[in-house]
This record gives sequence, C-alpha cells and structure tokens, in this order.
Amino acid sequence: MRYSIVTSIAVIAAIAGSVSVAQSLQPKQDQVQLSNGFFENLHKLHRQQLEGKKIRETEAIGGYKDLPQFYREVSYHDTATGRVLSRIQWERENPTRIHAIEVFVYDDQGRVARDYSTWFLPRYRNAPRETNINLYNYADGIRAWRQFDVFGNRMYEKCSAGERVLVELWGDDISRAQDDPNSVMHGPEYRRCFATLATTPGKFVVPQ
Repeated sequence: MRYSIVTSIAVIAAIAGSVSVAQSLQPKQDQVQLSNGFFENLHKLHRQQLEGKKIRETEAIGGYKDLPQFYREVSYHDTATGRVLSRIQWERENPTRIHAIEVFVYDDQGRVARDYSTWFLPRYRNAPRETNINLYNYADGIRAWRQFDVFGNRMYEKCSAGERVLVELWGDDISRAQDDPNSVMHGPEYRRCFATLATTPGKFVVPQ
C-alpha cells in the first residue's frame, strides 16, 4: 500500500486535539511560506487537472478518535479513463476548507508518474504539517519511487517487483545507508531500481 495522505494523517491522529502539541510543531516563517505556497499550487493543479474533463465524484466520511466525521473525502475520477485525478478531504464544519489534498499525474501509459500531497493538523492551520512530492520510475518489471518534501529532503524510497519489495528506506535509513559502503544503497539491485530516478524534486517542487 502506498505511503499517502491517509497513512500520514493516521500518524498524528493521537494528537489531533492537542493545541499544545500543535504549537510545538510550529515551523519557521520561511517554512510556513514554502509550505503554504506548495498547498496553493497543489490546489491550482487539482483545478487544472479537472478542466475540460467529465468528472465522476465518489466520497466517504472520515475523522479521528476525538474528531469523528471531521472531513468529507472526495475522489475525483476522470470518466473517460477511470483514473483518480485527485482526492480532497474537506472539513465538514467548514465545507470550503481543505484538510488534506492529493493529486496524481499520469504518464502516456496510464501509470502514475508523480503525485503530490499535503495536509493540515485539524486544529492548527498556520501551515501544512507535511508536504510530499513522489516521483516514480518503471523499468525491467520494477516500480520505484522516491518521496521528497517541499524543502528538497529525501523522505522515503521504495522499489518493488510485483508484490516483492526489493528496497525500502526511510529518511534516517537513507542518510545512514549513504555513509555505509556495505548498505543496500551501494549494491546492484539499488542501482537497478533508482539509477534513473532523480535525487532531488527539481522543478517538481512546484506541483505540475
């Protein structure tokens, strides 16, 4: 299962109602501007993705232990292809306010080439809590992808052949593996997976 806004938000469900914890997570001002800019650009990309297409919407209600039924999650499907173009969680008490958003961009073969997501704490909206940029590579029966944040940090990477996971590394693992000549990162399987995948988000730091 993909690491997405759903799994990201689940991590902070236990602190959803804590104002003191939220305040301790307050980012610096430049981070606030970058994160909010990413959110605005992602919402813009969502609107662009829907332009000129016939869209089918499906929805579900979700929330947290202390905030049940907090949001209405709407998935926007391209009727012509059946692909999910984006997914937005709208706050139910503030129906025009976005709690979380995820947008998918496909290649010419209908595979996800990249996707983006970001979300806010339920009771704290100074800036998104997390920003994700995911880039994908497909070759020789493998599916590899890297996740970055809007600041360019490499957060996660995974490579699979069918159901078999070949490589999976999280942020701290990545930095340690880079310094360890005996790690999987310096082996042939890792190169097979990631040799052609960008090591920075590059221009895609702006959702497009």
